[in-house]
Amino acid sequence: MVFHFVLNPAGASGKALEKWKRVKPLFDGCEYKLHRSTLDRSIGDICRELTSETGGRETALVIIGGDGTLNEAVNGIVDLESTLFGFIPCGTGNDMQRDMGLPKSEKELIALIKEGRVRHCADIGELTFCGEGKSIKRRFNISSDIGFGAATCAYADKTKLKPVLNRLGLGRMIYLIEAVKVCFTVKPANVKISCGGKTRLYKDCLSAIVMNHKHEGGGFEFCPDADFTDGQLDLCLGSRISKIGYLRLLPYALKGKHLGLRGVYTGRGDVIKMSCDKPMWAHTDGEVLGKVDRVEMRIIPEKLRLIV
Repeated sequence: MVFHFVLNPAGASGKALEKWKRVKPLFDGCEYKLHRSTLDRSIGDICRELTSETGGRETALVIIGGDGTLNEAVNGIVDLESTLFGFIPCGTGNDMQRDMGLPKSEKELIALIKEGRVRHCADIGELTFCGEGKSIKRRFNISSDIGFGAATCAYADKTKLKPVLNRLGLGRMIYLIEAVKVCFTVKPANVKISCGGKTRLYKDCLSAIVMNHKHEGGGFEFCPDADFTDGQLDLCLGSRISKIGYLRLLPYALKGKHLGLRGVYTGRGDVIKMSCDKPMWAHTDGEVLGKVDRVEMRIIPEKLRLIV
């Protein structure tokens, strides 16, 4: 088996390349190729090239990077049925690693990858994004949000402080800083949601989170019952919660203890549709897409064949 390692040399403020140099000796005796993204050839482009015209032959991808890099990769894969997917976490959040209970030891994780055996067939979410005069589809591994979480990511991506904190290993702090700002600057919207055969209007909604995995945002357990193999998406939203109340809720969400609190609503379905009375920020796995007024999230028929 040939392992195709894919990374962004500048990813995680250069830590992705450092990670590769550290783990490379652990793959001695294995056949592999290293693929580095460039300004003209993205992670998605590389994965698209490697998984096109496979003729049914299996292609083993191993992505080195954070959850955003994994998102780029899953959006580039053409032939999911013939793709084996592994990853070596190197990011700020690493929510896929956390949710799957993968070993933190590099040696243990790489031992799993080298076996090349499919351990999980994971669901893949897909967002249909409507807003700003465009409609596109984008896959996601972990989650897709409108409102608070996406706005936090949008503002965090723009600040010059983010790369500095990333280099210091304090990348999560920028999201906490921006989250406080978002609470006091972003206006809530009225959101109509169709989920699990029911349609309801939620007023003064600051955030609507759709999860495939349990965690997002570096450890927030917004949907503690989410299962990435059950063919369902889990929904969590806050309606008519004050901005101070929303900030108070976040520590509870770190442990999944926010469910049942006043103003918190949940749902589950293989398709979830939302429409807003004003545009709200949207993201997939932390990758900001822009502002939307209509979205649809669903589980696609194909699975991600994980070798971790």
